Amino acid sequence: MVRERIAMRDIKQILKLHFESGMSGNAISQAVGVSRPSVHKCIRAALALGFNPAEVEQLSNADLERRLKLYQPRSSDASVDDGLDFENIHRELKRRDAKMTLELLWEEYRRKVPDGVSYGHYAKLYRKWKRSINLTMRQEHVAGDKLFVDFAGKTKHVVDRVTGEVQTIYFFVATLGASNYSFVYPCSGQDIRSWLTCHVKALEFFGGVPNCVVPDNLKSGVIQHIRFDPKLNRAYRRLADHYGFVIMPARPYRPQDKAKVEACVGLIETWILGVLRDVEFYSLEDLNLEVNKLVSAVNEKSFKKLSGNRRSWFEALDQPALKPLPTVPFEYEQWLVSVPVPRTYHIEIERHHYSVPHSLVGQEVDARITGTTVEILHEDQRIASHQRSFIEGKTTSIAAHMPKRHREYAGRSPEKFIAEAEAIGPATTAIVKAILVSKPYPQLSFDQCFGLLYYLKNKHSADQLEAACLIALQLALPTYRLVKELLKVGLENIPRQLCIELSTNSISHENIRGSHYYQ
Repeated sequence: MVRERIAMRDIKQILKLHFESGMSGNAISQAVGVSRPSVHKCIRAALALGFNPAEVEQLSNADLERRLKLYQPRSSDASVDDGLDFENIHRELKRRDAKMTLELLWEEYRRKVPDGVSYGHYAKLYRKWKRSINLTMRQEHVAGDKLFVDFAGKTKHVVDRVTGEVQTIYFFVATLGASNYSFVYPCSGQDIRSWLTCHVKALEFFGGVPNCVVPDNLKSGVIQHIRFDPKLNRAYRRLADHYGFVIMPARPYRPQDKAKVEACVGLIETWILGVLRDVEFYSLEDLNLEVNKLVSAVNEKSFKKLSGNRRSWFEALDQPALKPLPTVPFEYEQWLVSVPVPRTYHIEIERHHYSVPHSLVGQEVDARITGTTVEILHEDQRIASHQRSFIEGKTTSIAAHMPKRHREYAGRSPEKFIAEAEAIGPATTAIVKAILVSKPYPQLSFDQCFGLLYYLKNKHSADQLEAACLIALQLALPTYRLVKELLKVGLENIPRQLCIELSTNSISHENIRGSHYYQ
């Protein structure tokens, strides 16, 4: 056995000089700086195994050391040969039906293996194995890098003076990694709106934006935790995009991932909720004012093992490193996802209907809703934007979203029908006026006017429509149906005796009224 431990690179150099250069052991000892007995030991071990120079170069350091067998394993490395089952030891110590100790387990082991290791070595081997399976990486936090956020486990109540209603109040906690500077905000819920509002308040409190935020897996923020690719709430993701930080949710059941905020939560529960445990509040505003005072006291409380306090460390470390806040504050938004577009090409949002392009009928769209705006997206592209309306049962439409026929029909009025008929001719104008006054309300006759001016005109020329209207007046039947039938039969097939010259300036009918009627 070689007494001194030689580096593997020196062993390879020894063997290379011996096999390739043919140098003696003494010369190799002087060239490499290793004692002569150790050099000769390496050479003899290699010759006994029948090594050649090429094989030495191909072997890794670990393989070469194992095959040469130059060193005896240390006593701590012989734990496998001692017959110790560390997993079973660990499992026995965790049993609740009996209070097991390591010494008791060692005594049981020695009864089975009388020549086994001593208790001290037994305990040392177990502790070494336990450290290898329970590693916790110490996190070094860079200034301005991470903000840890969570809700405290304890709550408080606010009582309404008038109704006596008791409202549960939750406490949002945010802590910066480098300085431990903390923010606490009491709110009435843990829903997505409260979650986003708390983030906005925290960033305003710190006066800047960190590189990333580390939340717990609250459903309001993290819909589903998939390792390396968590599924985030869409509004939460847009909040992060607006302020320019990334979201790195902590692993489920891994409190060490957010140890900073966990420690801060414990501190808050002691120095804030503990102090206020017997104080009754009648409004959330009063509670918030008192919490702000106590949080300031916590941030100015001196560290026990470090100089300064949270505030002084924040001013020296985190504050200069934070990114500036955006000029426009984040506006809370609500999302409706995968909304089907009906045949009316209007989607319903809180009992109000908003139009989308009619080409999307039968497909699905997403809606982003704020206090003032409704944005509609298809495949992450904005296709419509409406001013938000709170009038139930009404419709907000954009003409460009309508089919051509609907677009032509939209915004109809008696005056508009008459103006468009005048562009065709006086007989058509007379027929339109007669149709408008044939119903108790002009709106009831809009379909017939539309059919006359658009449906019939698109199938026939304006001159043909004017001629048919003139014959309908001659027959004293100024109706949409007669004009349609005349055009269907064909004006050339109408009996000649019906084609009487009629002065269009002297058209008269009992249902025809002057333009002043529609003013």
